[in-house]
Formats: sequence, C-alpha cells, structure tokens
Amino acid sequence: MKKRLFKKFALVFFSAILLLNITSVNTFAFPNICSEGVYLMDAKTGQVLYEKNSDVQYMPASTTKVMTAIIALEKCNLTDQVTIGENPPKADGSSIGIEQGEVYTIEELLYGLLLESGNDCAEAIAEHVAGSIEEFAKLMNEKAKELGATNTSFKNPSGLTEDGHLTTAHDLALIMRYASQNPDFVRISQTPSYFYENHPYSNGNEKWASNHNPLLKENSAYTYKYAYTGKTGYTVAANHSYAAVAVKDDQEIVGAFLNATDKDGLYTGVGQLFDWGFENFKTEKIVTTGDKLDDYQIDDSTTIPLLAADDVYYTFNLANGENIDNINLSVTYENKDLSKTSIKKGETLFNASLLINGNKICDIKLDSGESRKYTAEVAVKNTVNSITNNKYFIPGVITGIILIIIIIIIILSIRKRKRRKRFLARRSYIRNKHNF
Repeated sequence: MKKRLFKKFALVFFSAILLLNITSVNTFAFPNICSEGVYLMDAKTGQVLYEKNSDVQYMPASTTKVMTAIIALEKCNLTDQVTIGENPPKADGSSIGIEQGEVYTIEELLYGLLLESGNDCAEAIAEHVAGSIEEFAKLMNEKAKELGATNTSFKNPSGLTEDGHLTTAHDLALIMRYASQNPDFVRISQTPSYFYENHPYSNGNEKWASNHNPLLKENSAYTYKYAYTGKTGYTVAANHSYAAVAVKDDQEIVGAFLNATDKDGLYTGVGQLFDWGFENFKTEKIVTTGDKLDDYQIDDSTTIPLLAADDVYYTFNLANGENIDNINLSVTYENKDLSKTSIKKGETLFNASLLINGNKICDIKLDSGESRKYTAEVAVKNTVNSITNNKYFIPGVITGIILIIIIIIIILSIRKRKRRKRFLARRSYIRNKHNF
C-alpha cells in the first residue's frame, strides 16, 4: 500500500515538474509574425532583438505620419495657428473634416493626425511649415537621414500611395524610437479622444478625434498593457503597417511592422512579440558616468585615470545565458603624446571603443580624472626623469667614468713621458756643454 502511494506521489510530482518545464518553454516560444518586414529593438541601446527583411523597402502607409508629427513638433509651437488653405480639405482618405478658412492650432492638427490619422491634417501641417507638400517632404527626408534612416524616401506627409514613397522596418523603428522621446508626441498619441470645442462640423455636430491604435484602446481585442505609443497604417497597396513602443518596468522596446496582409494576425502578433522581447532580453547599465575605465601613462612619472563621460547600457540576451556577471569590459583608443600638454580634470582626452569580451558595442568618450599643468619645471623634471630612468643610464654612467679615468691615466702618462724626455734632453745638453 505504501509503495503504491509512493509511486502515485512520485508520478504526480514528476508530472508537475514536466508541466512547469513545458510552461517555461511556451513562455519563451517565438510568436508567429505575419508582417513581411519586421524590426524589434531595445529603445535605450538600439540593439536589435529580432529582424525580418528589415532592410527591404515597403510602403509605410500612415506610419508616415510619425515623421510628419516630428517635423511639426520641431518646427512649430503647439499654439501656432494654421489657416486652412484650399487643398487640405480635398485630401483623399481619412480626415477629420477641416474646411478652408478655418483656423486650427498645431496641437489640434496633431490630434487629428495621430488619433484619426487625418490626411487633411497632414497636408495642412505641411503647407504651414514648408509652403507645399514637396518642400515638406524634403524636410522629412533630411530628418530621416539625420536619424540614420538611409533607405527611406518620403514623397508626402500622409502616407498615401505614391511612387518612391518607401521605408524599411529598420528605418521606421529608428523614426518611432526618436518620436517616442518627445513628451508631446507621446501625450497626444496616448489620448483616448479629443474634442474640437471650437470646430463643430458644418451640420452642427460635435467634432471628435478618437484614438484608433488597437494596442492602446481600452476594451479592444488587441489591448496591450505595456503599450506606450504607436501609429497604425493601411492602404490597399501597402497593406497593414504599424510602429509602436512598449514599456515594461525600466525596459523600452520599439517595433516596426510593414506589409502585413492579416490585420488580426498583425496586432495579435505584435503584443506577443513584445512579450517575447521582454522575456528574453534585459537592458542594464554597465557603465556609469565617472567610472574609471583605464589609466593612461603620460610619462614615466605621471598616470592619468580615464573616466567614462556617459552612462552606457547594454541589452543582454537571457536566452543565450548572457548576464552582467559574466562580462569583461575594456576600452581601445588611439594613442597620442600628451607629455607636453596641460590637462584639466573632466576634459575629454580620447574617443574610444567600449568592448564586451573583446567585441565592440559602442563608442565612448574618455575624460581625464585629474588635472595636470605642464610647465618649464615639469619639462626639466621629465627630461631628468627620462634620462635617469633609462635602463642604459647607470651602465652608461659607469662606462663614462671608466673612460674618463682611462683618459686621465693616458693624459698623465703622456705628460710624464714628456717631462722625462725634457729632463733627459736637459741632462744631455748639460753633459755635452761641460764635456761630462
């Protein structure tokens, strides 16, 4: 009886262990991603967590409006007033129904742009900022290049289908990452709805802009509790696109998704991919501003500590066993002669490469941890130290002394011979003179 009970207990115990293992595996299981182009990266470090066709160009649809918002926020004040011209009300596709002659603030247009994805708002912003859609597109492309989005080409501010209007998942992630650092962009994009108090529709009905981001919307089938900001996109030619940022604890992940034919698969997969990222990766600070990373030998008697000029973060791949306890940090930099240079504490001395286990992860500036004043006295002291610390100095001195002694002996010997010659010559002269 006892044996039977023991066997049952053992069976239940090991079954529970097996179930836990299976659950653990499922937690880390990679989701099905239906988008053709995908890029997932850590927002703080920029390290890629997952990519799929990330450098292939696709049409971005309304995710274009992320860049439109960036330009508006950087070129205008939120309170700037925009008089609506003739063309914006005629914009194809989604709109909030602005009319020619109306006056909106930039902030009001941004609500329409980011919540309702209003193409009319996009064109109104473009005309206000740059005078035309074409000139505004130039500003968009300049900003894209500045952010490193080198495979992106914008032709309009809305994302409507147009030849040459293309981006990549990698580039879109860079743009979304940058936008998420702007508090006004985040605040507006998170707003559930916005009421245009002074702009009713022509029939008298109230005008509202509602947030259509499925991961941010309450009671949505795709609501994601870690969703922070984002922008949707869709056209028949581009299919579904999405750019978003998710935040869990202190970790931020950016995702860009292009050319998804299945809307349900896209938004279900996005949340699952973010979960996968949070489960498998962890970002930690590995260098704090002021940490000593190296010592630099100025001369034989002077060493300057080299300190980190900035904090450095690194994203560890937990699934591969990476963690902060098994890394070896080092720096490399081009050597230069600072022996005749005055140095101030905190002055940047080197542009270095930071390495983890011998592999470069980023560039870092190295600042001096001490001040050093170079003077004539220091120069003399350094010269003396350089000479006396030379390994050949003592043998050289000994050799020199020996040579001097030898020379003195030779000189004395020569002088002695000369005196003897003079003595002998003198004696011979005297003898000859007196006939000795």
